[in-house]
Amino acid sequence: MDRENRKLLYFSFEAGACARGHRFGRVKLPLMEIGIGEEGKLVGCLVPEYDRGKRAWEEKRLTDCLDAVIHAIPCEEYYLQPEVAGLVGVEERFPPEALLQCLLQQVPCMEYLYCIGWEEGTQRLRELLEPYFPRINHVSVVSDKPEEYEWFGEYLYMEYGTPLSCAPRLEANLGREGRTVILDGKRDYNIPWQAFPKGAVYVDIWSVEGKRQLLEKRRQDAKYLSIVKFLDTTMKSGYNTRVNYTVCRKGLRRQS
Repeated sequence: MDRENRKLLYFSFEAGACARGHRFGRVKLPLMEIGIGEEGKLVGCLVPEYDRGKRAWEEKRLTDCLDAVIHAIPCEEYYLQPEVAGLVGVEERFPPEALLQCLLQQVPCMEYLYCIGWEEGTQRLRELLEPYFPRINHVSVVSDKPEEYEWFGEYLYMEYGTPLSCAPRLEANLGREGRTVILDGKRDYNIPWQAFPKGAVYVDIWSVEGKRQLLEKRRQDAKYLSIVKFLDTTMKSGYNTRVNYTVCRKGLRRQS
């Protein structure tokens, strides 16, 4: 399938909302199709926080609703926001490549790059950052396992002349003002917000709500990016089409 024709199904959490529906247990879920550039199209499905009548969802009932959408929409991949994953009792998974590429396109300047928590995903990291390597001057990894990055460092230096360094933690005075990006791929990493230079960009791969709140409180000069933050904004204001569907045991039914 061509990249421009690829579709990704994205389940987005709608805080405070109640499911709409009809008799016999049918639930209405709005679907939105959004163009995401070269990565194809995203089909967004809004998942309300509550079942009808502001009742808490029964896990199986919500799981059945989401399964009906997954089986009815012809998409290559799907992704659950952390809040949605929690509602259906599944372990949150790493975001698909297409979403990560869209996320990095929001970074204004990537000259000094700091990578956290990629020991078991250096190949994915290389593929993700390949378009940006020509303009990156220095890469540093935060890890206590520098041997896991040896081939990555050799590749960077041989192909682009870019040095790679390794440290067990982010130190103060890192990078440059307005030109530093921290790529956090570790869900439980404690943010050393005091070490950021002014105007740094913090890319939170796992979209941990506590990290967003901390940076908004402590470092309002820093730009926080996550899958949830930028795609929620896109879904609310930049979608191309919006269609309501009823989810029932037999799948999806379009509403007139």
